[in-house]
Amino acid sequence: MGRYFPFTAMRALLAAARQRSGLPARLSFGAALLLGLSACQMGLSGDRSSPTELAEALTEYRVVPASRAFVNVPSALVVMERDLGVATEQRVTLPNATSLAGENLILLRAQTRGASGGRLLLDDVLAQFGGPPAPFSSVSEGGLTATSDQHGDITYTVARPGGGVTCVLAFRRSQIGGRALPRGTAALDLMMRNCVSGTVEQALEPIGAQAFGLGVPRSG
Repeated sequence: MGRYFPFTAMRALLAAARQRSGLPARLSFGAALLLGLSACQMGLSGDRSSPTELAEALTEYRVVPASRAFVNVPSALVVMERDLGVATEQRVTLPNATSLAGENLILLRAQTRGASGGRLLLDDVLAQFGGPPAPFSSVSEGGLTATSDQHGDITYTVARPGGGVTCVLAFRRSQIGGRALPRGTAALDLMMRNCVSGTVEQALEPIGAQAFGLGVPRSG
């Protein structure tokens, strides 16, 4: 687990371990410490929890310069990044000029190993990025549309909640040869939720050819 173990991470481990084991919420410090260490060694759920899932639960994002983003989005409000060991994940927050609740954002995962080949499968990418954002809770494979540019395919679905607002939930995958990838990675997966007062094409712009075709993205 490294040379030190953050208190916030220990609290997360203890809470998860208590929930899974059915133990009472109040424990002595010694018992809690042993429980936390045991949970750490077991990955919270024995052999059912992967190292990536454990890293997702314990690793916080940190703000990084916009120049480090894996996509070129000048309108981005903030870029955050975290190292999951087998992947570097970024969260790019986009402006939301609509009255619709929720964040417009791009989630990206540059995978150093264990990247699956072929096209993105909806269930896999949603699991990778924590599920579908609003207003796309009922998204399905059958509701997806595809378009393409010189960097590959964009798969997306559209929601129109009213008031001239257009929302897209869009996905991209790029592997070696598709575009320049962050150093040391084998694939770059992306999910974007973007709601705009405009067209589908405008909603897709933050991951279009000009944005996604970033020449020399960096990591580290």
